[in-house]
Amino acid sequence: MYLPYFEIVRIESFSMKKVPFKVSARTAKLIGRENFSNAEGAIVELVKNSYDANAKNCIIVFDIPYSKPPSTLLETELKRLPEQGGPIGNLYIRDKSTHYLPENLTEEKMQVLRAYFRGLGSIYIVDNGIGMDQDTILNQWMQIGTGNKEIDFKIGNRVKTGAKGIGRFALDRLGYLSEMYTVPAGRNVESGYRWKMDWRQFDQPEQEISNITAELDETKDRFENVLASDFKDQISLIKWIKEGVFRHGTMIKISQLKDEWDADALQAVNKGLEALVPPKDSAVDFGVHFYHVQDPASYGEVETAYFNDYDCKLEGSFDANTQKIHLSITRNELDLTVIKKDFSHLFKNVQRPYDLRTLEKKTFTTTQPAHELMEWEADSENISKLKAVGSFKFHFYFLKIRLSSKENYPYKDFLSAERGAVMDKFGGVKIYRDSFKVRPYGENGNDWLNLGDRASTSPAGAGQRIGDWKVGPHQLAGSIHISRITNPGIVDKSDRGGLVENETFSIFVNILLAIIRTFEIDRSKILHPFYLENKKKKDAQKKKKIRDEAKKLAQRMIESTRKKRGRSTKYSQAATERSIQRMVEDSLGKIIDNEEEHAELAQIRGLASLGLVVAAFAHELKEIRNNADELKKLESKFKVLIPHEKENSIPYTDAMDIFESLQSDNQKMVHWINYALTAIKSDKRKRNSVKFDVYFQTLKDNWIATLMARNIFLKVDGRIRKLYDFRAFEVDMDTIFSNLISNSIDAFNNLTVLREREISIQARLEDESISIVYSDTATGLPDIFQQDKEQIFLPFVTSKRDTKGNNIGTGLGMYLVKEVVKEYEGEIKILSPKIGFQLKIELPIRKKK
Repeated sequence: MYLPYFEIVRIESFSMKKVPFKVSARTAKLIGRENFSNAEGAIVELVKNSYDANAKNCIIVFDIPYSKPPSTLLETELKRLPEQGGPIGNLYIRDKSTHYLPENLTEEKMQVLRAYFRGLGSIYIVDNGIGMDQDTILNQWMQIGTGNKEIDFKIGNRVKTGAKGIGRFALDRLGYLSEMYTVPAGRNVESGYRWKMDWRQFDQPEQEISNITAELDETKDRFENVLASDFKDQISLIKWIKEGVFRHGTMIKISQLKDEWDADALQAVNKGLEALVPPKDSAVDFGVHFYHVQDPASYGEVETAYFNDYDCKLEGSFDANTQKIHLSITRNELDLTVIKKDFSHLFKNVQRPYDLRTLEKKTFTTTQPAHELMEWEADSENISKLKAVGSFKFHFYFLKIRLSSKENYPYKDFLSAERGAVMDKFGGVKIYRDSFKVRPYGENGNDWLNLGDRASTSPAGAGQRIGDWKVGPHQLAGSIHISRITNPGIVDKSDRGGLVENETFSIFVNILLAIIRTFEIDRSKILHPFYLENKKKKDAQKKKKIRDEAKKLAQRMIESTRKKRGRSTKYSQAATERSIQRMVEDSLGKIIDNEEEHAELAQIRGLASLGLVVAAFAHELKEIRNNADELKKLESKFKVLIPHEKENSIPYTDAMDIFESLQSDNQKMVHWINYALTAIKSDKRKRNSVKFDVYFQTLKDNWIATLMARNIFLKVDGRIRKLYDFRAFEVDMDTIFSNLISNSIDAFNNLTVLREREISIQARLEDESISIVYSDTATGLPDIFQQDKEQIFLPFVTSKRDTKGNNIGTGLGMYLVKEVVKEYEGEIKILSPKIGFQLKIELPIRKKK
């Protein structure tokens, strides 16, 4: 036996030479430029640097002698031009008599000319921050991509906004030359540093980053003296500098500008700074001034969002540790003088915070768990997700821009034009990270909370139905304050074009919508009594009009009859007149308030409920569709049943299983078709006398197939031995009980314990009403509704949420139930059984004589 032959080769070890990467200057410049697509963004970045330097004041100065080449060359401009033969001088005919630009300039020459006049302007960024010493300039300012702000991310109470270390390329974006004078803060600091940079070095071919240099010198000039010297002719600017106490800080001058700064461009920068600077309600001590040397009266202190005229203010915070929302609501919409005079009776026996005393105080506070406001179950997974969002603060302002002619509430007067101008300037819900705006949230046209879509689905007035009104995107302004420290899960996109829409961001959005929803319900509850009062007055006016018309008509009829008969007693005339008047009133009332409108409303509710129920059980139709494939299997099995080869045929058991499956599917299909067709029958859309024993038996027959498939037993008892007369649209009764049964089935699907699965409906006659108790043995009312059980009757309120807290239920089922009961002047109340869910409905009746 021979072993395999292996040749052993000795490998001599040797050390490899280490070689460094080289980065071209052009590459470094391109990396920096990616973050500043426009000049406005570059200026914003430099202002952020001032903030990060703990400055209290920052001044942006534009010295733009020409925003475009002048049409006439003056003597002073001619002297500044290069000599004949230079790149600019060749463009001109030096004619001292006319001084006009040549008319035959080509587009290429005009571009050179424009570049020359742009180069005559300068931009200054001045702040009174901590300044920089020589070590900071060499090891941080001159180091591209430095990470010092990620490590040393706080200065005083501020969290620094920068982290990438490429902000200095904003200077390159704005101009070819940059000069900086900086004096560090500290005791006995009398000297500063001058730094100068020519950014055109980065454009030299094959230039390495290590070969790029800047000039740095120490100087004994005091900071305020330098500023006073540079801006000695600018009275307003010197005044700002003195008021801002500029003893230390940094001044950067950018020259040989790359952009044409006309009036529109300057206005865009000013507007961008208005959106950038933290709003006044954030209490950040940082002000920005905007100054134009050639037009000093047009600009000044950069305005920031401030609302002193609003209808409602919401401010507060979300505490990630406790998962609680602290909310303060200030109501400023209603005229209290008018309310006390004309509507004080509406607030008798009204509980806080909807009472008159709270309205007079204007502001009230509340603290609630976030999961309750979000209608989200408080399990460990959801609590963990809420914590991941991190703590944040918020301020929201609601402003009506104009009043509808139909609105009749005791609103305060306001100036529509002024409000419109404020909302055009500062409207929208904005996000501020560490006191600086995150774009594009809240900018013009950016409805990132989808308030417009929400409002379009529910166009009802605020007081019309509680919880049905939704605030529009053009009525809400505000700010949300997050931080890179407290909200690490809310991260920037790599291109700084917003925030990454991950799970944490989705939950963050849903917390905000829950806060806004709280305001919407609060405003609805405040205005609803006024709506009912106005409706009551309109109904009274309508009845009075009917009575007056009936009386006139009755008098004419009596007068006509008297003339024909030629005789009548006073008593018989008065009695006959009253009798005729009652008949006419009844007829006119039916014409004005006809039953067809009620029938149409009942049909709409019925169709809405039908849609909800069918949608809830759409998966059954999918199952039936999928089971249709079993027919193919059935066909293949019977093909092998050849008579003369029976000994090789397969058993019939599989085929019988398929038959049973098809039969079950057929029963389901029949059930849903019957249900849908029955729900829209014409006799259900007519007001008839309802016998609940018959109705409940029909209801049971319609639902038995669906309930049996889920092992749910439906028990009904509608026997009432006494005579009664309850007239209703049967489709309205379907709206009540179909929605209740559908909700019970959902609750049984979530049941995790073993017990009898039962739905019970019992009807009894009590005094002059039918009392119906509906109950089930499922999971019961969700915990989020235990504090305020009436919430489940509000429109769009649902406990059905996905893993991100997004609403996946319609929130209309119980709302429709309540609307039907209210339509019949009944009452509905959530009870508190030991297990499951239970409610009681009372519907008034007229007893038969």
